[in-house]
Amino acid sequence: MALSSTKIVKAIIVTSDLEKTVSACRLLLGTGSAPEEEREHRMVRTPYTKYLGEEITDTPMRVESVFSDNFWFEIIQPLGDRDPWAAWLKEHGTSVYSVCLLSDGPLEADEELMEKAGFRSIFKQEKGYEAYEYFDTADALGMLVEVKEQY
Repeated sequence: MALSSTKIVKAIIVTSDLEKTVSACRLLLGTGSAPEEEREHRMVRTPYTKYLGEEITDTPMRVESVFSDNFWFEIIQPLGDRDPWAAWLKEHGTSVYSVCLLSDGPLEADEELMEKAGFRSIFKQEKGYEAYEYFDTADALGMLVEVKEQY
């Protein structure tokens, strides 16, 4: 049984030096424009953020995206210490943190599939216009899998 979609839309890189990593990504991908789904958002649900099953309110970071024609890197430099990106950076250094798969259905269906496969949810955010969840696939894949649902 596979996830609802295996369409990879982005990779997240966690770094301690945003400018250096962004520069390298631009060298590789160029500076395309953001895909249509990333430009304008309309709130349809109530936002929340959970890390390791508990609500959190602060995930300080610097973020920049580098776009190509069909893919992009989201580069995150964590500034706090209680979020999944800071934890990853501390353990792995600058590296690919996750790949993001765009879900074809409700996120809960993919969540159930991942849990049955033994990959626990470590972070889930409802932004009001989309939701995404990170699953702990690090031991199996060397990175996390993010599944994103857009409304």
